[in-house]
Amino acid sequence: MTFFSRKVLSLLVFLMASSATAAETWVQGRKVLHACVYAHSYEAEVNLSYRNHDLPWGTSVFLIYGWGGQNNFVPYDWENEQTLEVFASAPWTWSTTVHGITSTRTTPKWAEHLDFVWKVVLPNGHVFYEKGNHSTWGYYAANLNTVGEIPCTSDGNFVGPTYPLTVTSVEKW
Repeated sequence: MTFFSRKVLSLLVFLMASSATAAETWVQGRKVLHACVYAHSYEAEVNLSYRNHDLPWGTSVFLIYGWGGQNNFVPYDWENEQTLEVFASAPWTWSTTVHGITSTRTTPKWAEHLDFVWKVVLPNGHVFYEKGNHSTWGYYAANLNTVGEIPCTSDGNFVGPTYPLTVTSVEKW
């Protein structure tokens, strides 16, 4: 391999790697304590957004998600898995909000993270999953423990600001 061909090959690898990281995911969330009594039940509201400037017009995006955490100190993930169609909120950006009870007073179970992947369907029917890594069963996990203040409410409405959640790309083969 000549010096010139090595340079061209390295440039191609760089460009391919750069385009693979063009997607962005960010998550914000908040929690609320229902009924304002000791650990009645906690509910989370999680706002998820996906942006990818490389996607063609007419692309469809779906959120596949489930809750993960501890049940009697035994870890679990992907509980209550659901799929939602996500609609555009800005050019090349799709956003949605999900809600879920994260713990109740009557069970030793609590959700600590939201597990999710973005299912992307291109206009030609090709499907790929955006999960932040190339592992077979990988996914994103948004840490609900990074939510700041958790106010109580007696009417079930969410109050207070949303907080940026730490998102980790989990590799699973």
